Amino acid sequence: MFNFQRINLFKNKNSDNLSVDSKWLGHDFFERKRQGPLAYKLFSYFAVILLLILGLQNVAEHALIKALLHVPSRVQSEMLALSLQAEIMIAEGDMDELADWERGQEYYLFVLDAQQNVLSGREMHPHFKFKLNFIRSLDSILDDRVNQPIIAVPLTNGNQLVIQFPHEKHPAHTFRYYFALSQIVIAVLILTVFSGLLARYLQRPLTQLQEASRRLSEGDFSVRVASEVGESVKEFSELAKDFDHMTHRIHELAEKQKRLIRDVSHELKTPLARHGLALHLLRRNLSEEQQVMADRLERESDEMNDLVSEILEFSRLENASYDPQLVPVQLEALCSLHVLEAQHSKLPGQTISCYVDKTLPLVMADSRLASRAIKNVIGNAIKYAGKDAVIRVSAYEADGKVKLEIADDGCGISPLHLKRIFDPFTRIEDSRDKLSGGNGLGLAIVKESMAVMKGSVIAENCRKGGLRITLLFVI
Repeated sequence: MFNFQRINLFKNKNSDNLSVDSKWLGHDFFERKRQGPLAYKLFSYFAVILLLILGLQNVAEHALIKALLHVPSRVQSEMLALSLQAEIMIAEGDMDELADWERGQEYYLFVLDAQQNVLSGREMHPHFKFKLNFIRSLDSILDDRVNQPIIAVPLTNGNQLVIQFPHEKHPAHTFRYYFALSQIVIAVLILTVFSGLLARYLQRPLTQLQEASRRLSEGDFSVRVASEVGESVKEFSELAKDFDHMTHRIHELAEKQKRLIRDVSHELKTPLARHGLALHLLRRNLSEEQQVMADRLERESDEMNDLVSEILEFSRLENASYDPQLVPVQLEALCSLHVLEAQHSKLPGQTISCYVDKTLPLVMADSRLASRAIKNVIGNAIKYAGKDAVIRVSAYEADGKVKLEIADDGCGISPLHLKRIFDPFTRIEDSRDKLSGGNGLGLAIVKESMAVMKGSVIAENCRKGGLRITLLFVI
């Protein structure tokens, strides 16, 4: 008996395979369909280019043949002179002298009568005699291959002077070089014109997409390119629509992230505020021994508040949602203010000095962000440079920018870790932990702040030891 269950299972498997294959075939057909229009256009353009090149080269070949493949003027003059001499020799009637004259010429030639008989009685080479069937006139166009055609110059009384054209004077020797040069020139000109047109045709939508990508990277989620690209190139039109859809989705995700951060920060700050209020009320009923624990709880609460604020600030800068107000700012005043504040927060053995010239040009910066960046870098030096560190703040103008340097004479940072110090929540050294008061967001905020102000930040080790962080402001 047949196993109908096995047959049905085989049919199901085959149907599954067919459905999968049909899906892949449909996907392949769809991809071919998407790729068709542009491929067809490119094929059409290249076909037109090829036909134009071949057609113009054919025209150039005919023009060069007419211009170059003829008996050179100097040779024509020589042949005409020979015909005059032959006329004189015939008029004298001495055929022996005519034969001697024919033998003494540079060219292989004969004087023939109307029946193509040799007047001088000289013996003619059979091959030359055969070529008399293909006599050319003096102004006829020659072949593009080197040969020795028979040129006829008519004389009086039906006579003619037939001359074998020497191969070393044939213009076909140079014709191939002129023709090859013309082919190259024609191909280069046509390819240049079509390449320019094709590049312009394809470059415009690419430029629009590039500009839209740049605006999107700067946080402009309102950018749309589908209407600007148009429908001239279907592939670019579909890419532009996909780009607009991607922009819309990124905008939605960014808004969701910002809402999440706002909600989370609110949910954290509210209990922290209640925690601080409850701790303040609780202090009234605590003994002196318990006040130590209350102080610790208060410090922990302050650290949590600071951390939430830092996260919010970093998120605003990183998501390009901060709208900077770039105005002329005097760095000397900001540096003097923060160095003065740092004198109260530094360790007892540390020294902080400021060398910023008042004559420095004003920089274009956001006052709040610039102040925050300078404060964070100085605070970072105080925390990690060492208890006896010397911290120097200086600024100078170079390469059209103002460079503000905060350097210390501490132990510095390993070169492998220099690029990582601007990453959020980075822990590089063992001393850089929660016990030192850091949360790993200070330098990350500095980097994002400088980027928002069109500036940059560089970290490098000093030659004599220590770390130097340079803030580059735009003038």
